[in-house]
Amino acid sequence: MPRLLPSWLARTPLLAALIAAPLAAPATLHAQDNEGPGWHVATAVSPIGAGDRVHGPAKAAVSVIVWLDPECPYCKVLGMTPETVVDAAQGRVNLAVRLYPLPFHGANAMLASLSALCVGDQAGDAAYYHFLDGWLAMTGSNGQGIPAQAGQNGDPVAALARSAGALDSAALAACTTAPATSERLGEEMRSAQRANLGGTPAIAVRNNANGKTIMVAGAIGDDDLRAAIEYMAKQGDR
Repeated sequence: MPRLLPSWLARTPLLAALIAAPLAAPATLHAQDNEGPGWHVATAVSPIGAGDRVHGPAKAAVSVIVWLDPECPYCKVLGMTPETVVDAAQGRVNLAVRLYPLPFHGANAMLASLSALCVGDQAGDAAYYHFLDGWLAMTGSNGQGIPAQAGQNGDPVAALARSAGALDSAALAACTTAPATSERLGEEMRSAQRANLGGTPAIAVRNNANGKTIMVAGAIGDDDLRAAIEYMAKQGDR
C-alpha cells in the first residue's frame, strides 16, 4: 500500500498551475549556435550551492543541473545519463539533481522526493543518488510508485533507503514528515519555477567562470549532453 502524506504536507503549495510541456529529445548542440534545437539561454538558474547534493567534484569548471520528478516517465528514460557523463569528464564537470515533483504525479512523487532528501541527510550525497537511481529504475512512473518485494515488510521505500545506506528507518520516517523537509523541497520547486521550467526533466549546463547557462527540456542522450558541456566549457569570458 502507498504511504499517505501527512495533512500539513497536503497544504504545501504544489505549483498546481503548472502544465508539463511536451518533452522531445533535442538535436545535438552545434558549436556555431549557442541555442541549438531545443536549447535556450537560461538566466535564472542558481549555481550549485550548499543545499545541493553533488555528484562529482565539489568545484568544477562546468556544472550540470537537473530537475527531475521521481515519478516522471521521461526522467526514467533519462536515468543515469547525467551521472555517466559527469563520471567520464575527468573532474571537469559536476552534477546537482534537484527535485520537482509534479502535482499530477500525486503522493508517490512527493514521498520519493522527501525520502531522497532525507536519505541524503542521513547517509550522504552518494546515497541520495543511489536512492533516486533505484526509484527511477523500479517505479512504474506516473504516480505508481515502487512495488513491494518479498522480505521488505511491505515498505519498499524504507528498503530502498537502507540499500542506499540510510539504515535508521525511524529517523527516515521522522525526517520525511518534518515541516523543515517539506520547506526544503518547496524551495527546490520554487527555484524550478524561477528558472521557468515547463516540465521534467530539465537540464541546465553552466559555465562556472562566467555564469553563462543553457537549458533544455527532455530525456536527452549522452552525446547531446556531452556536446553541450564541451560547448559551454569553451565559452570563456565571451
